[in-house]
Amino acid sequence: MKKALWRNVVAVSVAVVVVGTAGAATAAAIVEGFSTPKMQSFDYVENHAVTGNNLAFTTRFAHVTVSMSPDSEVHVRVDGSYRGDIPTVDISDDGSKVAVECSYRQRGSCDIDVELRIPAGLILDIDGAAGDVVLSDVDAQTSVSTSAGSVVARGSSGTLDITTRFGDVDIADAAVSAVEVDTTFGQVVLDSRVPPDSVLVQNMQGDSMIELPAAEYYDVEATSEKGDVDIDVVDDPTSPRSVSITSEEGQISVQRR
Repeated sequence: MKKALWRNVVAVSVAVVVVGTAGAATAAAIVEGFSTPKMQSFDYVENHAVTGNNLAFTTRFAHVTVSMSPDSEVHVRVDGSYRGDIPTVDISDDGSKVAVECSYRQRGSCDIDVELRIPAGLILDIDGAAGDVVLSDVDAQTSVSTSAGSVVARGSSGTLDITTRFGDVDIADAAVSAVEVDTTFGQVVLDSRVPPDSVLVQNMQGDSMIELPAAEYYDVEATSEKGDVDIDVVDDPTSPRSVSITSEEGQISVQRR
């Protein structure tokens, strides 16, 4: 009887420990559930006049789409979802600076899209970090700088200056006078429907594929230390239209459109 009683005492003690541990885990899960912020929706709209010809946009995580304004104002729309601190949208009094930020501190998260519609002819400077940038029929002197985001441009005119480390660059149906791309690991694609005055691409490890109108001659300088180089346009050193592409490991292709 004493052995049976001892076994019962041990079994009950183990059960108490198991139940207590499970209860503690459940309590911890409940506490964490209450302490973790819930996802919430975010929607912001603002139209603002611009003084001068410059517009600077900055962000770290937002995905950005830029198109043309139907009037002389800058139209800003930000929407998406967030957890924790509410995203911030700051527009300077003269409309020349727009900043959109969201926080990841204290279990926060943020997934937001920014739509900018801008007047034609601006000097546009976009400074991002991890978000993608899409330009749709943008007529501006455009400069885009990102760390890990890709840059897509469709039907752009004016000029393009793009710098990114890990993102791809895809420029299609372009009518820009000058294009400059500097990337480390991304793929660069340029399709120009009008002959550009200047093309400068520096791509360390990614491939570069360029298509230009065949009616013009170009002064082409294309070199890759380890990749193949294929030039199919008319290469004329006396041409005022310059095309310079350099790479360490990527392949280079300059073709007739």
